[in-house]
Amino acid sequence: MAAHLVEIEYMKKPTTIEVEIDRNIAHIWFDGEENRNALSISTMVELDSELENLEKNTSIPVVLIRGRGPSFCAGFDLKPVLEDSDKLNDFIGILGKLLKRIRQHRAVIIAGVEGAAIAGGCAIVSACDLIVASPQAQLGYPVHQLGISPVVSAHTLIAGVGIGSARSLMLSGSLVDGNQAFKMGLATMLDDSPIHASEKLAKRVASHGHRALEVTKSWLNELERTHIEARFDEPIDGSAVLANDEESMMLLRKGWGRR
Repeated sequence: MAAHLVEIEYMKKPTTIEVEIDRNIAHIWFDGEENRNALSISTMVELDSELENLEKNTSIPVVLIRGRGPSFCAGFDLKPVLEDSDKLNDFIGILGKLLKRIRQHRAVIIAGVEGAAIAGGCAIVSACDLIVASPQAQLGYPVHQLGISPVVSAHTLIAGVGIGSARSLMLSGSLVDGNQAFKMGLATMLDDSPIHASEKLAKRVASHGHRALEVTKSWLNELERTHIEARFDEPIDGSAVLANDEESMMLLRKGWGRR
């Protein structure tokens, strides 16, 4: 099951990012239903750019991220890495930058998680401030079978679930459903309709004092030490060896070939 979710069939059209501003909430959608909203380099660069723009708009206190179709985001589209192993560092590098952007963003960032939030998708979820998940959602990091390390999101995951659960989730490669994610702290709320429930939550949070939200998030980041740049940058550097590791690339080619 894990392999099926992570090894996304390559599509000619990459997942794109849609942004809708409704009053004081920015709605961001992964739009790539055919490939379960898989992440290409361009997808992550586009999302990072949109979040950077929203950072400057102080009238927006809440950003809501969701996926079109039955999945939130089912991981990287790694076909470019098969052609050039150094591309793996590009994927990990931009994901690490994106996680830092989400966690250190001025606005409160909420995720509405339906279906798969796997590997890079789970990493993005871990960086969000509030997560509304379906009980049937599937979250986790089954990437070692592809010779990839999920450690780039370790700091945001640990902040939410603690070191023990993070170690278990990252080293086992197991998937957890929404119920399990809620129990361990990876999801902050369960709902059978997370798309609608997350929007309702976003409206409630956006009705609060904007400056009070900013100050609260900033201090929470200091307490968990995710305001420190190096905590995001060092795991990126630590993962760089895998792009030139023979075993890792062999596993990636073998795993992707099972599509």
